Amino acid sequence: MVNNIKKRILKNGIPVLLDKIEGINSISLGIFIKTGAKNELKGEKGISHLLEHMMFKGTKTKTAKDISEIIDNEGGLINAYTGKENTVYYVQMLSNSIGKGIEILTDMFLNSVFSEENLEKEKSVVIEEINMYNDIPEEIIHDQNAHMIINGVQGNIVLGSIESVQNLTREKLINYFKERYIAKNIVISVAGNFSEEEIYNMLNDGLGNIENKNSDRNYNGDMSINSGENIIKKDTNQVHLCFNTLGSSLKNPEKYEIAILSNVLAGNMSSRLFQKVREEKGLAYSIYSYTSSYEEGGLLTIYAGTTKKDYKKVIEMIEEEFNDIKENGITAYELQKTKNQFLSAVTFGLESTKGRMNRMANSYLLYEEVKDLDLLMEEINKITIEDIKIVANKIFNKKYYSKTILGNI
Repeated sequence: MVNNIKKRILKNGIPVLLDKIEGINSISLGIFIKTGAKNELKGEKGISHLLEHMMFKGTKTKTAKDISEIIDNEGGLINAYTGKENTVYYVQMLSNSIGKGIEILTDMFLNSVFSEENLEKEKSVVIEEINMYNDIPEEIIHDQNAHMIINGVQGNIVLGSIESVQNLTREKLINYFKERYIAKNIVISVAGNFSEEEIYNMLNDGLGNIENKNSDRNYNGDMSINSGENIIKKDTNQVHLCFNTLGSSLKNPEKYEIAILSNVLAGNMSSRLFQKVREEKGLAYSIYSYTSSYEEGGLLTIYAGTTKKDYKKVIEMIEEEFNDIKENGITAYELQKTKNQFLSAVTFGLESTKGRMNRMANSYLLYEEVKDLDLLMEEINKITIEDIKIVANKIFNKKYYSKTILGNI
């Protein structure tokens, strides 16, 4: 599945991953920077996300309006997002307009001015974003859960806090940009119909000029998980809860077994907890599971939106399900169903240029290569019921259990 993927290197060492797809007329191009909330030091909380906003606020020759208008005029889309580990800027364009997309991204990376006036405006915008999230209990609980349960920078909240954002200065922003937006932290990923030489030359002439230097930051990635219970008092009609246990790091081969366990527990409407908690007992409107994986470790989380009357029963049922899987494992049917869902997700992802762009870059950022999807599916298909039981016995252990509960309790 990766036969078509090529890698070229810009003059400053930035790798460019190229996946040419014949027979379509579109292209997705992303610049992936290996920096995010977990790389923020004291006094920098929220700076990765604020910087992402500021990159769109004007260059030496273009206003914020020019940036969006040039892309809109070509019928394209430009966007960005910040996570715990990475910050990503991308364009989706018609193939014959990609030059404009590269020109705009290059200008943003090489010539952004980060004016004091725009910084103050954008800080207000981000503070409003934080206020908006604070009004949505289901948003608050996931951020606060990670923040309270994880000892380490992986618990940093991407948006930061109102206080931390107010204290970010232009000087801090520029220093962070200079230290993190460097060639060795960047991967460019391109998927769609394009001329390889044209794309490479445009990128080399522009983004090939990003400085290639070393930057030493006092980064400590140590991570551990707290057990116990955290209560967030809030006047809400629902009670929101996150029940956590040990997950896996991004590079741990057991991450596939843990992903299968997550799926079987509450990954879809036919999953165990969805059926038992919501469909049979009517104890929660919403219940689902997810994994949070970082280079240094991870969490497996079950979320439920329930009531003051029922939340303790929901917690009890989650623990019961953990114990049942630990003792009895999962069924052959559940294992095969989950493998089929993974295969579908991979296949669906390959049907969009954006999906292919993301997959290549995320694989490269983690492994410095694009993993072959056939080998990946082979790895997943080899997993047995016994493998799942071994991992379940490792992670379903009370010493790793923790809860964050938000509501009027």
